[in-house]
This record gives sequence, structure tokens and C-alpha cells, in this order.
Amino acid sequence: MLRQIKNSNFIIKWTHWEFWPMWLAYMPVLPIVLYYVAKTRRWFFFSNVNPLFKTGALMGASKYKILDQIPDKYKPITLYFSSYEKDLAYILSKIEEANLNFPLIAKPDVGERGLLVALIQNEKELKSYLDANKIDILIQEFIDLPNECGIFYIRKPSDKKGKIVSIGLKDFLKLKGDGKSTIRELMYSRPRTKIQIKRLEEEGAYDILDKIPVKGEYYLLEPIGNHCRGTCFIDGNHLIEEKINDLFNEINSEMKEVYYGRFDIKYQSWEKLINGEDLKILEMNGIASEPIHIYDQSVSIFDKYKTFYSLWKVIYEISDIQKSRGIQPISLKMAYIAFREYKIYLKSINSDWKNTQIPELSLT
Repeated sequence: MLRQIKNSNFIIKWTHWEFWPMWLAYMPVLPIVLYYVAKTRRWFFFSNVNPLFKTGALMGASKYKILDQIPDKYKPITLYFSSYEKDLAYILSKIEEANLNFPLIAKPDVGERGLLVALIQNEKELKSYLDANKIDILIQEFIDLPNECGIFYIRKPSDKKGKIVSIGLKDFLKLKGDGKSTIRELMYSRPRTKIQIKRLEEEGAYDILDKIPVKGEYYLLEPIGNHCRGTCFIDGNHLIEEKINDLFNEINSEMKEVYYGRFDIKYQSWEKLINGEDLKILEMNGIASEPIHIYDQSVSIFDKYKTFYSLWKVIYEISDIQKSRGIQPISLKMAYIAFREYKIYLKSINSDWKNTQIPELSLT
């Protein structure tokens, strides 16, 4: 009985910092944020840090607009479709024009923490995705590179060069078969995989859960590298060095008024990445992003919050520089309007798109 309680999803989530609800994890950060609010006398003092993006890319920022700032050679082919462009035949024609093939990545143009990011295998799944959500979306080529990481970069507007302050490596959700246990049974044996069972059930992945992997075979459960989908983040800060700093200074030099955020990257090997080869930047996240190395269980609570506090100090410093350049934070009224619009938008999202009933596929 005690073992069952200890292995419950509730206990797992509350005894592992990386699974804490956002409000609890950020509670110790709130006093330092309020300190800078009082010092600047602006509730949204941070909104001018990345002035190109709405609210500094805290909420409601367009992923496509951010991607547009990244040099073409470093980003995947990405197509933007507004909420009014939901004709399947039209979208498929644009996909064909771009020489894209299934599987594809679909994601909302506005969203964070893996919201509605999906690997689309065929036209039927694409139709389900489109019909379930009347929002602006991105269709992106699926980058089949074996590794993924999050690189956190900051540069003060007064400096020509910035620096990488965090590298988080991603270990996708996978498990090793024993030749006799189903995937469901194997998932029950580990906290990280156990809490993902409910999500897979809700997505109707019973054929996967009932599969028995061959002994010694590693089975990839999730090809999308989001923490909410079970990806394990590993501290890679030991990889920070001059060569990779130079690469991201070069990338950032082509990005207008973007000074703070995390690049999510797929790459072939670390040696090639630092040489600017065989890598694709899937997206960049602004003020709302986190240095994902802190989700490594080996990083102490003290070091996690030390990282948060140091980054908010940098945010304050960049904001102050921006004000001296005549770039002011948004007003409380504008922030409230943006927040209200974003909350309405989030409520309109249908994450259960796979189980949404749709008419039979027809392109005629």
C-alpha cells in the first residue's frame, strides 16, 4: 500500500521539483520580480527587453515572426496559415509547393511549453488538427536529426557581443524493452514515464502501450522534445565555450531588437553544431522561456533559483538600457489587454484534436 502511494502520480509530481506546478516553482522568484517592479515603477518593465515581440515574447508572441529573424540556413522550412486559411486542399498545395512530405510538425503560431505541438503523420491527421482548432498555425518540416538542445543566449543592447548562459541537452522519452513486458508495464517502473501513461491513453495510443518491445530494444515514445511530453533535460553548461558563443553572436547579429531568450535546436552532433553545420533552430522563446538545464535533477534547488535571480537581474539591466534608448515598457492597460486576449485564446485551444470527430476526408 505504501509503495502504491509513493508511486502515485500525485506524490511523484509533488516530490520532484521539475514536475511542480508553475505557480509553486515560481513562488520564490516572485519577490525579486516585485523588487524590480518597485524599482522601475512599471509592472511590465521587462516588456521592452525584446521590443520586436508583443509583451517581449512573454505572452501572445508570434513564433513565425520570431523565426523570421533567424538566418534561413539555420531554420526549418516553415509555412504560416492564418485561422481563415483552413481549406485542406489549399494547405496541401502549399505543402507540396514547399517540397515538404509527411510526417510534418504542426504547432500554433502563439503558444508555449509544447502547447498543441504535434507530429502529423498523414492528411487525415492534418485535417483533424485543422478542424479542431481555428487558430493561426505553423506547418514545419520534421527535422530528423538525432539530438536536441536548448541554448539560452543574452546580449545587452549596449554590447556588440552577448553570451550563452545555459545549455540544456534533451533526452527524449524512451525505454528499453525486456522482451516480455508491455510498454505500459515498463512505463510503470519509472516516475518520468509513469506520469505520461495518462496522456498517451487520452491520445488513444493503446496500440503503443500494449506493444512488447524486443529485449534490448530502445523504443522512442515521444519524438517531440518538450518537458510536458516526458523529455528529460540534462545540464550541458560544461559545453559553453568561445566557439559556440561566436556562432550565436553571428546568428543574433542578424536578429533585430532581440536580446534575450532560448533557442531550441536539433543537431547531428555537438562537433558539427559548434561549427554551424547540420543544425536547425526550431524556434526561439523570449521572456517566458527558461534555461532548461535547471530541470536536471543533479542541479540543486539553490542553483536553480540562483539562475532565476541572476537572469531577472539581467532582464532589469536590459530594460534599463532600452529605456535610455527611448524604448519604453508597455503600459499596465496594454498588458491587461494582451493578457485578456491571450487567456481567451488559450481557452479556445482544443488539445484533444486526435479524438475530435470529423467528417470523412475529401479533397474534392
